[in-house]
Amino acid sequence: MKMAHSMQGIYAPLPQSLSDSDSDKEISMEPICTSYNSKGMETFDPSYKQNGHSLVLDDEEVKIRGARKMSMTRMVAFVTSIVLCFLPIFIFLWVLPCSELHTCPVKINDWEREQKGIELKGPINLVAGAYKTSLNLAIMYKGGFNSRKNLRHGIVSYMGPTGKVAWDFEQDVEPLGMDCGVVDVNGDGNLECLVVDLKGLKAIETVSGQALWHAHSSEEKNVIRNLELPVAVKDFNGDNIKELISIYENKKLLMISGQNGKVLADFPIRHCNEISNLISREDSEITFNCFNSNGSYQSNTISVIELEKTWKNPQYHMIIQPVDDDHNDKGVFKLGNRKLSLKNGPNCPKCHPSLTLYDQNDQVLKNWSYNNAFITNPKAFSFEKGLKEKLQGHLNGFVMKIWKWSEQYKKLRPAERINRREMTSHMRNETFFSTDVTESVVLITFNDTNTNEINASYTHITQICRNSENDCQPSVDSHKDSLLVEDLENDSSKELVSYYSSYLRNNNDWDLKSFVKALRLEDELPKLYGNK
Repeated sequence: MKMAHSMQGIYAPLPQSLSDSDSDKEISMEPICTSYNSKGMETFDPSYKQNGHSLVLDDEEVKIRGARKMSMTRMVAFVTSIVLCFLPIFIFLWVLPCSELHTCPVKINDWEREQKGIELKGPINLVAGAYKTSLNLAIMYKGGFNSRKNLRHGIVSYMGPTGKVAWDFEQDVEPLGMDCGVVDVNGDGNLECLVVDLKGLKAIETVSGQALWHAHSSEEKNVIRNLELPVAVKDFNGDNIKELISIYENKKLLMISGQNGKVLADFPIRHCNEISNLISREDSEITFNCFNSNGSYQSNTISVIELEKTWKNPQYHMIIQPVDDDHNDKGVFKLGNRKLSLKNGPNCPKCHPSLTLYDQNDQVLKNWSYNNAFITNPKAFSFEKGLKEKLQGHLNGFVMKIWKWSEQYKKLRPAERINRREMTSHMRNETFFSTDVTESVVLITFNDTNTNEINASYTHITQICRNSENDCQPSVDSHKDSLLVEDLENDSSKELVSYYSSYLRNNNDWDLKSFVKALRLEDELPKLYGNK
């Protein structure tokens, strides 16, 4: 009993199908898996044997369930989940870098911006900005009669797509000239703005609006003054930046390093009493006007090779050659087979300008003449042939402004003078006059058979003159190039950029304001044709 009890913990109880009387010999353990024989498959016995008993399996057909067709809702959800998986990758690779590096295309809409206390002046320059796919604008300005700011003059840059101010370079002297298409000073692929004023020449970087250098002597002791806007020639000193040639004190030429503004050489022009109007031609030569003692002048030319010889050997006698100056091309603007001649009379505002349009055979197509007026420099434009129907076949033309003065000048009483709070003591004893000017933007368009004249807009300008008609603000000379027709966003469309300045009444005072406007020219022209 003791042994039987101890053995009970080792062996498991028999199944209920076996009785206690069955012998151990009758317990047969068949292997579950028999040896595999492919020849015996046709006599396969569907039975399962265990502990001496055989269990017969029923012949049942085994069915495998196939994939059910996905519903439209589930299909949409599935595709959407895949798209959402790849969307963050797309955003981080293309969208975010675009906004950071400013390489996204920016669509330009019509815009207008206002600047207080300044008179815009001179040509509208195209410059590079932060956005790689569009261009910005750079314009000089001068402060108003009544401004007491120390830094009341300067250069302002507007963003091409929006008109917002990109930067404002303020200075204490009025800028006299600017050219933003001459030289890349720092080798970043963008051309800098070269600005001349009474203090000399400077280079301004167009993205940040920072001055990179001022023209100075080779000893770096003095800033060079009395310079005119330079032209670019090839690199002479091996720094991979073009050099600049400028007129100095109206008597000699200076070679200035384009990289740092240092004077490299000077070239006296001894046979001329005065020189002016420096021009570069195809990077191979420069030309200038040489005035004699009797006031007459002769155009001269110097090859870049001669400049280089003189730079290397100061004892070399540079060869200067006279050239014919085509006086007939002054005031002539050509576009295709058309030519527009502009003549502005002297003694404005009592001047009498005229316009004449010629064909390819110099036959007069149309004349225009005006009284007490001035015509700004015409700007040519052309459109793609795909816009021929939309523009009624007029794919080419000129746009210009016409200033018309009223014949009345009104003397301003002390209570009406320009912003009396800002006037200096000596200005309070001066005499101020005001007059009205009508500025009209005129387009002359043409095709092979006819010509259209369109008055696009009218603007009322109040001009205030100090002591005489020769010291007025805004000045007509400042507005000679107040129009620009260019593609600001590199999409083959043309934008028309325009600015004007005017004094506006503010209670008993007058405030000077300037306005800059940009519009898509090819969108505006069909509207103007519809109003004719």
